[in-house]
Amino acid sequence: MAILSIGQIKVGDSYSEEIQLDRATIARFIQLTRDRARGIHVDRAFAKQMGFDNLVVHGFLLAAQFSRILGMELPGEHSVMGSIELNFHAPVYAGDTVKYTATVKRVLQPLGSVSLDLTIQKRDGTVCVAGRTTCTFKNRMG
Repeated sequence: MAILSIGQIKVGDSYSEEIQLDRATIARFIQLTRDRARGIHVDRAFAKQMGFDNLVVHGFLLAAQFSRILGMELPGEHSVMGSIELNFHAPVYAGDTVKYTATVKRVLQPLGSVSLDLTIQKRDGTVCVAGRTTCTFKNRMG
């Protein structure tokens, strides 16, 4: 877990990790959200009928991992997320291992603000999700 101040963060700083999104993780997300619609997340035959190769991981399950990464790793626990924009380009399937990356693009120290690019990428290089976020430091000094 990173405990960084805004003065320690530089443009180009990056954090990455790989996460496997298995059926058990999807089941826990469904239990939490109560999103039990037949759809592409729970019915393999329906997912294939819709043109997908397997069960599709929920977009918000994918996004939820960024909450932990931003709040615990980069920029870390002294910051809060002010905005996030994610664009979904390719499906992530149950059982896929994907790489999450957050990269600092801009630091506005006087405003206590950090902008980061966000990506989720499959092992074959396919970018499934790309976006950006702005986080603000509550304690701007230090």
